[in-house]
Amino acid sequence: MVPKSDLDYLKLWESVLTGRSAPVSKILKEKYKDLGLNHVFTPSGFHLSAVLSPIMKLIKNPRYELIILSFIGIALTFLPGFAALKRMLLIRGQQKIFGRHEGFIIALLLDILWGSFQESTLSFTYSFLFLGIIYSGFEGLVLVLYFFFGQVMIAFFQESDISPLLLIFSPLLNLLFTILMPLLLLLAIPLWGWQLKIGIFLLKQTQGIVDICANVAMSFPTIEINIVCISMILFLLQKRWKTLIVLGLLFCHELNQDHLRAPGFSRNEFHPRGEIIITHFREDHINVIFSDGRCRMKLVKGFWWENCSPRRRSSRKKIKKLSYPS
Repeated sequence: MVPKSDLDYLKLWESVLTGRSAPVSKILKEKYKDLGLNHVFTPSGFHLSAVLSPIMKLIKNPRYELIILSFIGIALTFLPGFAALKRMLLIRGQQKIFGRHEGFIIALLLDILWGSFQESTLSFTYSFLFLGIIYSGFEGLVLVLYFFFGQVMIAFFQESDISPLLLIFSPLLNLLFTILMPLLLLLAIPLWGWQLKIGIFLLKQTQGIVDICANVAMSFPTIEINIVCISMILFLLQKRWKTLIVLGLLFCHELNQDHLRAPGFSRNEFHPRGEIIITHFREDHINVIFSDGRCRMKLVKGFWWENCSPRRRSSRKKIKKLSYPS
């Protein structure tokens, strides 16, 4: 019998192994998203490599790996979903036949023409991005920087900010889950009492590390991703220092300028005298709704500009419903 306090870790265990993230709470998903660990809940090459690597080190024969990949691929053919995992099986199989780079290109072309590209375009794009970085031949710190650039691109298209601490946290946490994944799989078959205790203990320690990293990353200033930021990272990766310095100076200068035009004054100025009903706070303005009108306050060039308008009444006339005797 699992204690109630350990049910969340049991749900996390299920989600990590199966990719079914529905049982995991929204707060926990947000932490993994902020740390760039969404792939933990999606069966993909990460799961395949984590599970097959210990097995292949014991077998030490490339032919057997191709046979194992073929059996797994045939089994998954009859199951819906698992697009990322099927794509990775296709890539690994083609690489065993045609080589690392040629097999990667052939597999992606096959996936575009007859695979899962039409069903999951976004998943295909993420696979192409990160697998392209892996098979590009970069190593060490350069590889970590390019992985961070991939996360920056995802943040740009999702219109979200990113923490620079992912440069440190993301590689460490990915390595941690790579080690943890085979252990959780072995402990889950069959799931006896002692296996359950060990698995939950490992997940508690891992989740504690994830919580610490998420709290530190969120307390640190995040980066707003835009075209200029992406260009600066590209110049940094290409070691174009002069262009990077000039672009950085221009970018910092533009940040201190307010390009918004100051609003003009209306001819008939209105001041609401009714009670305040509700106040909406937005990033760039404040809306105050009164019983007889509304006011919008906006910060432009260091001054708060207020624009008020009376409450508009509907111009539609009420039509009485006619009733006829039955």
